Amino acid sequence: MARALLGYLPTSSDRYLVEEVARLKGRVRALEAELAELKASQESEHLLDELHRITTGASALA
Repeated sequence: MARALLGYLPTSSDRYLVEEVARLKGRVRALEAELAELKASQESEHLLDELHRITTGASALA
């Protein structure tokens, strides 16, 4: 019975893997946030370009 219970105790390599997974999950969250920020920036630049095109076209017609 004691041997079966000892099999459930985490080893140092298990703790290392748990820490590594936590670190990688944090890195993924940071990269996802950066990606969302870049997409929002790209979308706002696209909207500004579109607005500039519309206003330039409207002033050319006037």
